[in-house]
Amino acid sequence: MQIPQLSLEERDRRYKKVRTEMARRGIDCLLLPANTGRWEQLQADSRYLSSIGGFATEVFTVFPLEGEVTAYIFNRAGWWKQAQNWVQDVRDGRNRWGENAIERIKELGLGQGTIGIAGLAGLFRAPEGIIPYSSVKAIQDTFPRAKLINATEMMQEIRAVKSAEEVSLLERSAGIIEKVIETMVQTARPGVSEKELYGAMVHAMLSNGGELPTLFFLSAGPDISNSSFVPTDYVIQNGDRIINEIEAKYAGYAAQAVSPVVVGTPKQDYEEMIKVSRACFEAILDEMKPGVRFGSLFDTYRETVEQRGKGKYLWNHPMMHARGLGDDGPALLGNKDVERFSKMKLEAGMAFILKPQVRTAQGKGRASIGDTVVVTEDGAKRLGKRVLKLIVKD
Repeated sequence: MQIPQLSLEERDRRYKKVRTEMARRGIDCLLLPANTGRWEQLQADSRYLSSIGGFATEVFTVFPLEGEVTAYIFNRAGWWKQAQNWVQDVRDGRNRWGENAIERIKELGLGQGTIGIAGLAGLFRAPEGIIPYSSVKAIQDTFPRAKLINATEMMQEIRAVKSAEEVSLLERSAGIIEKVIETMVQTARPGVSEKELYGAMVHAMLSNGGELPTLFFLSAGPDISNSSFVPTDYVIQNGDRIINEIEAKYAGYAAQAVSPVVVGTPKQDYEEMIKVSRACFEAILDEMKPGVRFGSLFDTYRETVEQRGKGKYLWNHPMMHARGLGDDGPALLGNKDVERFSKMKLEAGMAFILKPQVRTAQGKGRASIGDTVVVTEDGAKRLGKRVLKLIVKD
């Protein structure tokens, strides 16, 4: 099948790592729920161990400590059996996830075992969990002697550090994003609507190897500070800003870029805020080495804004969050996250969207520019190739 495919060596690396951690924690079987919410970011754990996903494919994965891995698909299991070579046992699940899990747990003879559920609670963008209550209740009622535990944090920790193969997919994603940005600049002009611009960019994304659904925010207008989820019929005018957050998934892996554009002549204060944001980006990137604590990066962010902003501009969340297959961590999205991760150290293989945001001291405007970065043994590298600056479209 002509879809991106990870190697069997990568599969075996993941399986060994996850099963080692399962054994250490006494987990007999993992359940990795299907949930295509938040642009399919919420079922990253299921895709991580099945390689199945994309274009809103729902996949519920049952991953035992010993034995064959089973992937339940909403339907069209036959297609997915042919499209990937990681999982041989692919079944039609018909969205009966509780029944599917019960079926496989019985086959494995684990009705009295410890069952870990990744996504039971505690994801960054789904703190209350992603598996239906009725599914969990059905499993517990069927296996009253089984122990159900939350395996969300375990999978978050495992997925936080990317392999060389995973980084290569993020690099492919970043390359697609560059093509999308080129299309944005070529297409944006007075008389073009947000929807027309959005459509041209999605076309570029798909034709260069990307997949849907993917997070992609875009808004145009005078003096705007934020992008929106939904493109409108608004028609671009001279002097407008185009604010965006652009992802492009490749085999599920999504780099991200923030690349603002001004059609016409930019206002001086906005251009200054973008320059301060870039200065923060460069200062933080220079410090991102294995062993450096996240708290130190945030201090650099704050200090750089104070020095370059000269009291006119202030820092503003978010600063950075992890990139990968979905709802990845760690993330510095707010003060609570800074407190939670301040002592956590960077490791080689971690990947982030670094997008330091700057706001006016009066709080009437804000700006950001950013790109995906990966921590290596020698420091951090930026995946994008374009010049990191405010794009001015004459």
